[in-house]
Amino acid sequence: MLQRLIGEDVEMIQIHAAGPWLRESRSWAIEQVILNLVVNARDAMPDGGKLTLETANAELDEAFVHVHWGARAGRFVLLTVMDTGTGMSEEILAHIFEPFFTTKELGKGTGLGLSMVYGI
Repeated sequence: MLQRLIGEDVEMIQIHAAGPWLRESRSWAIEQVILNLVVNARDAMPDGGKLTLETANAELDEAFVHVHWGARAGRFVLLTVMDTGTGMSEEILAHIFEPFFTTKELGKGTGLGLSMVYGI
């Protein structure tokens, strides 16, 4: 489904951890996160590019939690989404998780994608 969504001009690469830790999750939520991130990546590459989805195991310790507000220690599965898109300025980056904030032209986006990712 994702390949059809991103089109032929975007190469999708998937890198999966060997033996990912099993974690309890809401599959609909993970699907929504991936979908929103992939759509944003696609839109950032109007002339095509490369989209990489990678999973890995991550163990967060107390030192990490102390520096990153909202984090908790434990074993997690990490999902990384990378693209070769146009990037963002510092000004735009400061607003990306705000509901209804969008850089897309009128009628091309709701500005809810990344705020939903953040919420999930």
